[in-house]
Amino acid sequence: MNTQEIVNSAQIYMKSFHENDTTGHDVAHVLRVVKMAKHIAQQEQVGNLLTIQLASLLHDTVDAKLTDASKAKHKLRQFLTQLHIPIQQQDAILHIIEHMSYNNGENNDISISLEGQIVRDADRLDALGAIGIARTFQFAGHFEEPMWIEGENHDNLSNKEIDNDALPASAIKHFYEKLFKLKDLMHTPTAKRLAQQRHEYMEVFITQFFNEWYFN
Repeated sequence: MNTQEIVNSAQIYMKSFHENDTTGHDVAHVLRVVKMAKHIAQQEQVGNLLTIQLASLLHDTVDAKLTDASKAKHKLRQFLTQLHIPIQQQDAILHIIEHMSYNNGENNDISISLEGQIVRDADRLDALGAIGIARTFQFAGHFEEPMWIEGENHDNLSNKEIDNDALPASAIKHFYEKLFKLKDLMHTPTAKRLAQQRHEYMEVFITQFFNEWYFN
């Protein structure tokens, strides 16, 4: 099985998992991550491209928010074995997938390979900018979370107060507990440049959102 056949098989596997997703972790999201990861790898001229592509394509098939992670990891290992991916490369791919997510900041200090840094950057970039905004509200709607619930004027709340476990979950809270932090967590120079642009766009959006929410 050549490289393209392996990638095609992984894409089929991914699509069968994500085809009915309504959380923002859909096929379109995964394909954007793959495209961005390949772009970063090309710009930086580093990394094993097959590892990057497979980790990008399969990264959400074991996400605990979407499935039984333990069973999904076992199934994914079997799939990679069927593709005749060497054990060492399988381990590298699974390590990336298991440690690339933000996970409330718990993965930030875990060492990850160069390929993992590229895939992590690509995935986090898709959580920023216009697409990131859209996905945040899609995710909140799916899990029946409100847009924003704080009744008092936002001017009376600091960013730290919004990013507080005591404040109930909402789409807007997610910007403060995760999205606004991602810019400073990018690994590659390419991702850092793109993240800055997308971060600034989100800041404009949030300002406009609160202006409209608290209009008087």
